[in-house]
Amino acid sequence: MKKSVSVVLVMLILAVCLFGCGIGTDISTESDSRSADQADSSIPKKERDDIEKAEEVKTAENDKKADGAILADDSDIEVKANEILAKMTMEEKLAQMIIVALRSDPQNTYLTTEITPVYSEFLSKYGFGGVILYAKNLVDARQTRTMINDIQIAALEAKNNIPMFVCVDQEGGMVNRISFGSVTSGSMALSATGDLSNTEKSADIIGRELSALGFNVDFAPDCDINSNPSNPIIGVRSFSDDPSIVAEHTKAFIKGITKNKVVTSLKHFPGHGDVDVDSHLGLPKSDITLEELRERELIPFKAGIELGTDMIMTAHIQYPNIEKETYYSENDEEDIFLPATLSHKILTDLLRDELGYEGVVITDAIEMGALTDHFDRQDAAIMAINAGADILLCALDLNDSEEVNTFPKEEDFFKGLVDSANQGKIDEDRINESVLRILKLKLKRGIMETDLLENDEDMEGILAEVGSKDNREVQWNITKGAITLLKNDGLLPFDGNNGSKVLVLYPSERRKNTFEYSIERLKKEGLIKKDTISLLCYDGISTDNEALIKEITDTDKVIIMNNSTEYMGEVTKFIDIAHKNDKKVLLLSCSVPYDSAYYNEADAILCAYQYTGDAYDTEGEGPFNLNLAVAFCMAFGESVPEGTLPVNVPQYILDKGGEGDFSDEMLYERGFGLFNWGEK
Repeated sequence: MKKSVSVVLVMLILAVCLFGCGIGTDISTESDSRSADQADSSIPKKERDDIEKAEEVKTAENDKKADGAILADDSDIEVKANEILAKMTMEEKLAQMIIVALRSDPQNTYLTTEITPVYSEFLSKYGFGGVILYAKNLVDARQTRTMINDIQIAALEAKNNIPMFVCVDQEGGMVNRISFGSVTSGSMALSATGDLSNTEKSADIIGRELSALGFNVDFAPDCDINSNPSNPIIGVRSFSDDPSIVAEHTKAFIKGITKNKVVTSLKHFPGHGDVDVDSHLGLPKSDITLEELRERELIPFKAGIELGTDMIMTAHIQYPNIEKETYYSENDEEDIFLPATLSHKILTDLLRDELGYEGVVITDAIEMGALTDHFDRQDAAIMAINAGADILLCALDLNDSEEVNTFPKEEDFFKGLVDSANQGKIDEDRINESVLRILKLKLKRGIMETDLLENDEDMEGILAEVGSKDNREVQWNITKGAITLLKNDGLLPFDGNNGSKVLVLYPSERRKNTFEYSIERLKKEGLIKKDTISLLCYDGISTDNEALIKEITDTDKVIIMNNSTEYMGEVTKFIDIAHKNDKKVLLLSCSVPYDSAYYNEADAILCAYQYTGDAYDTEGEGPFNLNLAVAFCMAFGESVPEGTLPVNVPQYILDKGGEGDFSDEMLYERGFGLFNWGEK
């Protein structure tokens, strides 16, 4: 203490002397530096070093706070978390390790949109760790904020008085649960802009709107590498097929989200990009080796770990070259390899020990087909925890409606899990490790001090933030930089005022509203005349349909939207019909851009990287397909293309029987894109 006082006195005396000697505000930088050196020299070196070290620590912590990465002193968090843990029963501990869904089944058959007394009583009775909400749980901003408020009230009425994780999958793009919020372009589109600041800005908007609504966990970003063109579930959810690009955008996304005190969760460890089965429907298998994982899939996860991601979500994928332990599947009547979610070798040996990850590990939903088709639910839960998982996602699925009541069944499951732990089937030390991590995260992110709604003024602020005009405009401008022009044989941009007729062919009626919105927007901007564009859904229409052929024949130009990741002969025939009638074709590629290889005969190709969402009205409200609208408006000259490919697009070769596959030859290389309608 005496040393600290003496240092302060020396500093004060020096300051007075300097001021008294007439050294004022016009002193040169050189004199400032010299005076500082003189002041430092009067302090013992050890004390100077201590002061500098303290300042460095303070600066580092302030930087972390600015990013929402630290909300309290780590040592205080550790002490507080251990104090809470020491008072918890086995039932309370396991409850913290469960994220509850409020629906009846994975297909979202019946979902709740309010926390009735039945739900509140059950949540309060056990004090679960959190709740996940899906799009159909969420009607609008007011209902969502009210529902989340009621969830937290129920949590605070539990014996342990611990607020819940309120979770959502809000990656942006095609994984967009907040339909009334600001629609974003999605991961691959953000990468196509070539600007990390766009990813951070987009994630910041997501984080702000989630935080306003009361969400405190976002199961994002998806840092899988889309290395397989035939991947049916990742696709445009991935930033790229290049590990370094995915890693950099993963970090940018984390920074944007955590500015808003929202928890991030990287997914799907150790990598979901190199499979050809959707794990919602079946159990994928990857023959990748551990060394190949290290060289590719693990790179984005390592980057996220270094930056301090809060959670990592597991993948329901078999890796037989890494995890050789098996489980007998009664469904297949054969042994299957343990998927990563249930693998100690992957979750503990690899993720914890090798990569040094100390945060929370959460499973992907345990009611997905990849697990339920092969594993007893109780077995899967026990195996996941023993493997190293801290939280079981969708371990309970609660619904109380006229159609179905899942409460008795789900309560039996939870009690069975508690009995299993009490019988030693799950080591208590393993449970304590998990619960301690959960508590520390809730303390770190300020979840323990969750704010509840107090008045209508609170609600009005929320309504003003979510889906605001400013947020939507930022997202529109970001998306303009993503749209990628791969080919243009003099077709683009269209002149919408020269009287030419344009026929738009699209694959689903759900896309119609987005086109109608775009047309109205272009009319307001004076870029097209009325009644020069016609819309036709080609779903279920034969390519030899006379009415369809007449529509193509009677138009001047054709726009074909494609949203498939697989070759579709119909689109090829549409292009052929147009060309036989001397009509040029623009292909709007709205999925991963590999389809540009299928339909390279088109005269122009614009990649939009998004195929879901439709607008409720002509103002673009609703689950809006932002990318499609921006690309369509761009085709008529509202803006110019600036995006570049985030993935390599290989040649696609058809055999004589009409079957095809990708070759080793590249059609368009990563980074390719035509600017200003043709200039590279």
